[in-house]
Amino acid sequence: MSLLSTLVLCTSTLCSTSNLSITVNDQEFPLQIDSTMVVVFDGDKLPEIPQFVTSPQEEFALSSVPGFAYIKVDEQSFQSMSTLIQSLHDSKTYDYVSPVFLSEDQLPYIPTQHLMIRIAEDAIVKEAERVLNSIGTVTPNFAGIERLYRVTSTLTDGFQVLEFANHLASLPMFEFAESDAISWTNSYHIPNDPEFNQQWGLHQTNNHDMDAPEAWDVTTGDNDIVVVILDSGIDQNHTDINQLPGETFTGASEFGHPSNDCDNHGTAVAGCVSATIDNNEGVVGVAPNCIVRAGKVFNEISIFGFCLGFLEFQDSWVVEGITWAADVGARVTNSSWGGGTPSSSISTAFNETREQGVIHIAAAGNDSTTTISWPANLESVNAVSALASNGTLASFSTSGNGLFIAAPGAGIRTTDRMGSDGYGSGNTTTIDGTSFASPYVAGVAALVLSVDNTLTPDEVEKVLATTAIDYGSTGYDTTFGHGFVNAHQAVASLDTPGCDGDVNGDGLVNVSDALEIINQWGSSDEDADVNNDGLVNVSDLLMVVANWGECP
Repeated sequence: MSLLSTLVLCTSTLCSTSNLSITVNDQEFPLQIDSTMVVVFDGDKLPEIPQFVTSPQEEFALSSVPGFAYIKVDEQSFQSMSTLIQSLHDSKTYDYVSPVFLSEDQLPYIPTQHLMIRIAEDAIVKEAERVLNSIGTVTPNFAGIERLYRVTSTLTDGFQVLEFANHLASLPMFEFAESDAISWTNSYHIPNDPEFNQQWGLHQTNNHDMDAPEAWDVTTGDNDIVVVILDSGIDQNHTDINQLPGETFTGASEFGHPSNDCDNHGTAVAGCVSATIDNNEGVVGVAPNCIVRAGKVFNEISIFGFCLGFLEFQDSWVVEGITWAADVGARVTNSSWGGGTPSSSISTAFNETREQGVIHIAAAGNDSTTTISWPANLESVNAVSALASNGTLASFSTSGNGLFIAAPGAGIRTTDRMGSDGYGSGNTTTIDGTSFASPYVAGVAALVLSVDNTLTPDEVEKVLATTAIDYGSTGYDTTFGHGFVNAHQAVASLDTPGCDGDVNGDGLVNVSDALEIINQWGSSDEDADVNNDGLVNVSDLLMVVANWGECP
């Protein structure tokens, strides 16, 4: 008899609120129950609308996770919610039913019948695998992470899954055990006037900016440096984003393209990193010649006819997205999301890929508190707060212990989905949030790696920290972290004197070299292609200007 059938589980009508919690990294996170909504799953077809739903468009909505659907119900007490879950279970209409649990910040957490389990390093693997095989169908070394298993169980309601995962987590043979839950998380944006046309974060007269034009005199980025945007997808047809095709892990689109009318966030984030320079179109990113790729690990929530501003995901999607980023050679990831219920498997993916050389940047949060949101609070992830154009902490920005650095995040002009899709009717938008401070830092990290691609994550972080402009209290503080990120000082600190720009080899960088670049404009001439990106253009001319004079 399997462990699943012999373990005494919490049943829907016997559960109490006292045992509603999950454990992540040995820390217990309490859960509440949303008294107005339940979730159902049917593995063979789209879930049926139950008879008690009188207005399907307003009360029944498919999740972006295949086979799942949300059902609105009249507000229930805990006992009546348990009874409703039991009655839906007993009706045999659905393969799986669950209440919607709420994290401490009131974001939905829905256990699914799938489990994410990691065998402890000192456990006897065969013994642990026997336990896992008794639970259901097992996928070992999920997403390439050793000892991480995804298990499809035969459990049929969310109360059972919660209780069972907590039991497994208590066994010494497992490092952690949790549901491959459906969660919602904040996307950290506050869209506003799309006509605002000044990218103050890159350059402005009061000098509360990143000194991007000065940095571009050193480098506009190397297209071998890839930043993966872990988000809701990037418009793959956008004419003003320097990108390669991405990957979709939600099953809802191809190549990381948005999958519904609400999937706008990732495109705006991507433009902060690598919107194209000098193409007479739209905006420019801080690292315009670096490449972004979409890791679509979220679907933005379209439910009951509204875009709610939240991101919906399963833990396994994010785990796969993070490990894919490492597998395709990305040096940087950006996570402009956070909050909700933490996940051990996602945390593990961040930790292990950082050890492989990937630097992770994330938004600190938008709740105006001094508690950094997960996953930005992980040691393997760098938290970024948002600044207003006068150099103060933006009113919405989270700050606090563990903050790494600060960057522009209020009134940010960036890319929007093309045409009528997106936040507005144009191809650019103005938007607020630590969601847009974070990719600015990711872009500066990419510029640093463009100058020296041998640097480790520790070394890149040291460059960013030591070259940031000190704001607030002298030295590190919990409002600005190490300070206001500065692209120019970061890349200049690595730019060793040389003779870049001496196109004709006469030992001088002067007008003759500039004229040679102009003569070779648009070609791939090796001598005139000073930055070795395969094209002679303004980037090479800027490098000539930056190195003007006699060669050292």
